[in-house]
Amino acid sequence: MGCEILEHRVGSFRAITLTDGEFSMTLLPEKGSDIISLRHEKTDTEFLWTSPNGLRADAPTKSFIDNYEGGWQECFPTGGPAINYHGAAIPQHGEVHALCWAVTDMMKDFNEVSITLEVDTIRTPFHLRKKITLRYQTGIFEIEEWATNLSEQSLPILWGQHPALGGNFLDEHCKIDALAKKVWSYSLPENSETGQFDQSVSGEWPMLKNKRGELVDVSEIPSSEGARTADMLFIGEFSDGWISVTNKERKVGIAYLFDPEHYKTVWFWQMYGGGLGYPWYGRAYTMALELFTGVPDPRAATIEDVAGTVQIGGHQTLSSRFRVLLYKGIRGVGRITPDGTIVPRI
Repeated sequence: MGCEILEHRVGSFRAITLTDGEFSMTLLPEKGSDIISLRHEKTDTEFLWTSPNGLRADAPTKSFIDNYEGGWQECFPTGGPAINYHGAAIPQHGEVHALCWAVTDMMKDFNEVSITLEVDTIRTPFHLRKKITLRYQTGIFEIEEWATNLSEQSLPILWGQHPALGGNFLDEHCKIDALAKKVWSYSLPENSETGQFDQSVSGEWPMLKNKRGELVDVSEIPSSEGARTADMLFIGEFSDGWISVTNKERKVGIAYLFDPEHYKTVWFWQMYGGGLGYPWYGRAYTMALELFTGVPDPRAATIEDVAGTVQIGGHQTLSSRFRVLLYKGIRGVGRITPDGTIVPRI
């Protein structure tokens, strides 16, 4: 078979799958354009996590967490904690994850499929357009995005991607590879009991000192039974714009190839069976490497107080392009070339 676009339903939600028979991506246009599955079919590998609550339409509120099925969300125009945005109350991880996106174009031939989605925000004056393309037998999903400021004034944003890894892919055989220089932490209140790192600890990637003064290699993923920790880290100062996670036992992996001038920081959410109380109650084993234009500030009351935001001028458009690479047959990544060629780690 060649490339296909399959329209179907997952529960009560409309779903669209891009596939070439070996690699597939399933998304829900009307639920924030969430990506709920990334698969390598020939090894039966699911890369994305499903939360304990799963996908459901009867959440008690519209909050991010109550409606969070796992998978991958778009975060815009903010990421991280809820914040005041020029008088508008913006919830955790922004507006667009809770909105219905319109499918404005689908293209299919044997060698390539693509889908274009668009949405207008409600509490802020932005229009987003996103195009996802899969080319036959490459294992590369290219994602191009455009954010247009529909207002007369320059406005700040934190723009990011929130892909939580899990499925049958994530386990203690996984390792992160990246050409980065720095890793640092901040402590979320919900992680206070099970976090292994103090507030604002920094180190040379991938080593970070824990609360006991021990150096921890945070590129090594602990087992679901071993760690029982929960932390929020950040990875920065990339000398090359890629980051990967490889399961050394299964010899499969996922990588993100991005522009480090646009996505300056990778947020590293670790939920290794820690996180007691709401919302996880110790039931979550996942991690996310989140491409973001900046970092959040849990102490900031308004968007103006957040350092490192990106400005979009009135009636101006900011664009981004990154690629998601699914691969097999290697135990680690040494580097990724700009065209998406993966050079194995020796």
